[in-house]
Amino acid sequence: MLRYLIILISFSLLMPAQASRLALVIGNGNYNPSFNQLGLGALANPGNDATDVAKVLQKLGFEVILRTDATRKTMRRAMHNFSQRLEQQSGGVGLFYFSGHGFQYNNINYLLPLRADIQHSVDIDSESFRANEMLLRMEGANQHGVNLVIMDACRSSIPANFFREGKGFSKGGFTSMQAPIGSLIAYSTAPNTTSWGGLPNERNSVYTKHLLQALQQKAHLDIAGLFRQVRKGVIQETRNTEEIQVPWESTSLTDSFYFAVQDGGNEPGTVFQDRLKKGGVGPEMVVIPAGRFRMGDIQGGGNSDEKPVHWVNIQQFAMGKFEVTVGEFRQFVNATYYKTEAEKGDGCYVYDDGWKKKKDANWRNPYFSQNDKHPVVCVSWNDATAYAEWLNQQTGKQYRLPSEAEWEYAARAGTETKYWWGNKIGHNRANCFENQCGDNFKYTAPVGSFDPNSFGLYDTVGNVWEWIADSWSEDYTNAPNDGKIRTVGVNESYRVLRGGSWDSNSDLTRAALRNRDYPDSRNSDVGFRVVRRVARTH
Repeated sequence: MLRYLIILISFSLLMPAQASRLALVIGNGNYNPSFNQLGLGALANPGNDATDVAKVLQKLGFEVILRTDATRKTMRRAMHNFSQRLEQQSGGVGLFYFSGHGFQYNNINYLLPLRADIQHSVDIDSESFRANEMLLRMEGANQHGVNLVIMDACRSSIPANFFREGKGFSKGGFTSMQAPIGSLIAYSTAPNTTSWGGLPNERNSVYTKHLLQALQQKAHLDIAGLFRQVRKGVIQETRNTEEIQVPWESTSLTDSFYFAVQDGGNEPGTVFQDRLKKGGVGPEMVVIPAGRFRMGDIQGGGNSDEKPVHWVNIQQFAMGKFEVTVGEFRQFVNATYYKTEAEKGDGCYVYDDGWKKKKDANWRNPYFSQNDKHPVVCVSWNDATAYAEWLNQQTGKQYRLPSEAEWEYAARAGTETKYWWGNKIGHNRANCFENQCGDNFKYTAPVGSFDPNSFGLYDTVGNVWEWIADSWSEDYTNAPNDGKIRTVGVNESYRVLRGGSWDSNSDLTRAALRNRDYPDSRNSDVGFRVVRRVARTH
């Protein structure tokens, strides 16, 4: 039996680290017995291989589309749907896994669907798939992301004289493939050689068995290290067989790749995403170091509610690297069928030749174009709190909206100027009203469109106002000095907003500037980000 695994990974430094992960997993084993003469008869492992790989990938943060015993029509539909989804989330991680029969003919690698009818070599292209077809689909759909293609194809060598022309099948296995720049190709054994399927009654092929073990136990390793573990296991298991199986790789990676998603380390600057019980991951979080800072109108000339300036001690915490996106909020809504207050009530305030409340306006329709990478808007304080509570339920961690002190500390990132880069708004550093920031966005910008501050946070200046946990206070008299949410001397009719928006004058995007609104209000220039508790380093 011949087993192969090919993985192609295309990297781009433009890929956002919080990007989603999508996988298409296919396992074909119930082939027609008539294929026995070709060495392409029924297989015991592929269904199990695909099912087990799908489960492990889900635990690693992938949303998985699983198909078993797929015909050509089923495979083509699944591939088309997968490609469309990848294009919608461009910049994410796409993974295609195939387990079943595969072969090479005239130096081209093919994957075999069920019910294929190959009587002559001219039938090959119409009845099977060229192995590079999925690679081309993914490359076109996910140009700025990570593309993984895993093919665990199994067969015995097809007789060289099977077809009348007597050529094309003299070699076993897949032909070699050169890894493009920024990619990795891995075979379970050397090109043009066959590999061992595994012991009788074993659930998985020998290669997939060790791949699964590595993904479960070594996913924190860089992919090169993970494959070393797989190779070591396969060599050890096949050492006493007729022909030892030595996995082979061709690589030209330009960056590191990890299957594991970090799960909340406590070193300042650590970036992580928590896994969700339903599958997938939560928003990308950055660990903010503990520290002490002066809060309020340090520069002078600010508003009375920004005074008195006072010292605040902040404990270490994690904060959303980006404002919560449309895609992340959609994940919450799809999982819970949550209806926002705009959808249940009388809509949202939007800019339509002046600010107006539109009954049909909501986070799905803010009266301007957005995609899943834009910050969600038209959400109330109550909606934002509901999202944080869902994260708590899904992760078992402690998510919430930031306190006012936490937000200003994180936005300043160790500075005492109006903005984290200085006292002048400058050019193309943020998204605010018309030309005052020198940016090219009329409404919201995709998160991460500008440089981050020194804590690694994006869009703390402009883009959308961000809801804060605190109720409103008229000034900082008797404000807490420990960074906690203020509960004394507040007006609970209002909640605090920070950061300014695409519709704000540059002066309203200062780190010290405070705003307020009702907790059930919703506007197309208001969104939020979340924080999470993390243990302090010693």
